[in-house]
Amino acid sequence: DDLGPRTSSRRGAVSTSQKNTTELLLGALRAQGMLADAKLSEAGLVLTQGGEPTFLPENTSAPEWNLAALGEEKLKLAWLLCRELGRTLFPGAFILRSNGKQYPGEPIPRWKLTLLQNREGPRLWSDPSLLLNGEEAKEKPVSPRKFLSTLASALGLSVAVRPVYEDLEAAMRHAVLAGGEAPLPHYSRTRKGFIQPRWSREHRKTWQRYHRAAGWVLPLDCVDEHWVTADWRMPDGGDLLLLPGTSSIGLRLPLHRLPPGVLACALTAEIREGALTLFLPPLPDTAAFGALLAVIEQTAKELRSAPIAIEGYPPPEEGSLDTLSVIPDPGVIEVNLPPAADWTSLEKTVMALFESADCIGLRGSRVLPSGEVVATGGGAHLVLGGTSLDENPFLLRPSLLPSFLRFIQNHPVLSYLFSGRFTGPSSQAPRIDESFFEVPYELEIALRAIESMNAPADPAMIDAILRNLLLDLHGNTHKAEVSVDKFFNPFMPNGQLGLVEFRAIEMTPDIGTFLTVHALWRALAAVFAKVPYAKPLVEWGHELHNRFFLPSFLEEDLDQVLQFLSEHGFTFDHAWFETLLQFRFPVLARESVGGGQCILRRAAEPWPLLGEQPSPMGGVVRCVDSSTERLEIHLRGLPESTEALVNGYPLPLQPHPDEGLVAGVRFRTISLPTCLHPQVLPEMPLEIALLDGESVLGLWHYHAQPEPAESGQGATRKHVTPLRGIKPKKARGTSGPRLGTLDLRSVSPVGEA
Repeated sequence: DDLGPRTSSRRGAVSTSQKNTTELLLGALRAQGMLADAKLSEAGLVLTQGGEPTFLPENTSAPEWNLAALGEEKLKLAWLLCRELGRTLFPGAFILRSNGKQYPGEPIPRWKLTLLQNREGPRLWSDPSLLLNGEEAKEKPVSPRKFLSTLASALGLSVAVRPVYEDLEAAMRHAVLAGGEAPLPHYSRTRKGFIQPRWSREHRKTWQRYHRAAGWVLPLDCVDEHWVTADWRMPDGGDLLLLPGTSSIGLRLPLHRLPPGVLACALTAEIREGALTLFLPPLPDTAAFGALLAVIEQTAKELRSAPIAIEGYPPPEEGSLDTLSVIPDPGVIEVNLPPAADWTSLEKTVMALFESADCIGLRGSRVLPSGEVVATGGGAHLVLGGTSLDENPFLLRPSLLPSFLRFIQNHPVLSYLFSGRFTGPSSQAPRIDESFFEVPYELEIALRAIESMNAPADPAMIDAILRNLLLDLHGNTHKAEVSVDKFFNPFMPNGQLGLVEFRAIEMTPDIGTFLTVHALWRALAAVFAKVPYAKPLVEWGHELHNRFFLPSFLEEDLDQVLQFLSEHGFTFDHAWFETLLQFRFPVLARESVGGGQCILRRAAEPWPLLGEQPSPMGGVVRCVDSSTERLEIHLRGLPESTEALVNGYPLPLQPHPDEGLVAGVRFRTISLPTCLHPQVLPEMPLEIALLDGESVLGLWHYHAQPEPAESGQGATRKHVTPLRGIKPKKARGTSGPRLGTLDLRSVSPVGEA
């Protein structure tokens, strides 16, 4: 293949071919998705389906695209994505910035951008020119006091708006603690009193702004469709002093200092980054939220206001709004898709999202320094549920959730094919039998209990039965492969939504592969709704990792899954998953040898979570040992007498059910300061030899990182001429069944090999 630059006509031809292939795939998936809809409808069920795809830009060198959750570029791109989706998917949607999740160690909650659109009825906001929506302010804003006073009159409220101020004393104390200077008085024992320092001109400029109002507040709520307010006066007659911080004043109101029984929520207005910024209070329903937005828009028109920014509390989830949220996550931008009740709605949303992301330069994959293309690293979890708890399929068909749990446990391909490179017990989505060894036995008892429930089932009992079984090694219910944390969780305010989250699904690089996964899950749900899957859970033992971490055996398992669907009327083609298989388990080398083939392919490898160790910043941290790698060696068309050596050690080849011999090789690639088995050093490159008796059929070197002179391959062929004198080394130190996997860490003590 010509590796030089291609002409524009060649690029166009390739692009057209790819487009045609994608359209054919989408058409085929559409047929399967609509068939699933029909089967679900026959069963009297409406299954909603959503997900959490993640994206990042081409240049991922900044911390916000690696480990950090927040970043300036990430927020700008999130606004761009929302504006583009507001033009295509949800025309005229209102975009609200609000608070998202807050994690331990983070001083304030992360931001969250949400598109809101009335499913029926008028738009929440008519004139987009009156909103900034993340763009830079270029005009002089209206006074916050004037805007709120005019707004209060339009709401029929006569109370005067009140100013709020930054706490000057708290700001000075914070400045001193941070190592800065502040004009604080200090006590003199000689003079027996406090001495007031002189203020320099620079100090006056720095602190003078604290004498001005930081913003204005209008206490506000809606009760029985009527707007109510209150007069916020401090008991001591003093100023309304904000809590220290840099967040919106709407999040720093001194509610704890208000007299008991006084209305404790307010609409606020301030100038932030040169723009008038309003912060909406929590409101009782969507109707009140829409009514307030309408009055705000009318006030902006009346005052001929420059574009304003609106933040605050979103409306309650009542089902009358279509919503889509964009949030920051470590290294990525995450999109929370709206729940779709049918395949047509899901496909429309996903297509609009991928097109909008591509339009602003976001993609569903990242390029490593080695040149390898991998997933974003942020996940793309799939979520199933119902339009309401009363119509939830998992409650109307109590066997539906146990069927999924049984089927996934019986078919490891659903756990490892769609996940990312970080998999296994310490990952973000460990299988139910990777947490602790008693789970299959205990889970079997639990599933039988749920399957025996009458419809509609009790969601609280389902949560109680599964809560202590669907979890990770550390008891975290959110990080289970199948998470019921949002099903009927009594410990979370938004936990009783009837949602089941399938987390072992990583982001895919294109729309075709993304929808392929969703079509597969929807088809399985349609089958289980009619015919519950009742096969018992399997005690996989060592075979779970040693067999199903190898792509050849995963492909065999995938064929069994597709055969299962075909027995129930679906026609999924194995070819639809080829892109995913190559993306997840790329072929690193393919060599003709001895009348057959030797195929070297990346396999799955678990990275263990290590113990606690001191952090340079204080406290403790836990690292992941990512220093190991696993490869699959697949021999086709070679005699059964063929032997393989890796670094001189015999490779335990196993017959593949379809064709040839297969084995896995596990080895260390780099030395890390902290890792499992630190006494084992990297053995690179790997030397892979194929022998037939005393003749060497082929000899190759595998490098973990491809050299620049190589054409993107991780393996280099040394020579294939017959050699003599190669003798296999004796494997030492192995323990337990390996089922076709050679672990070089256990056969290579320091000083040998």
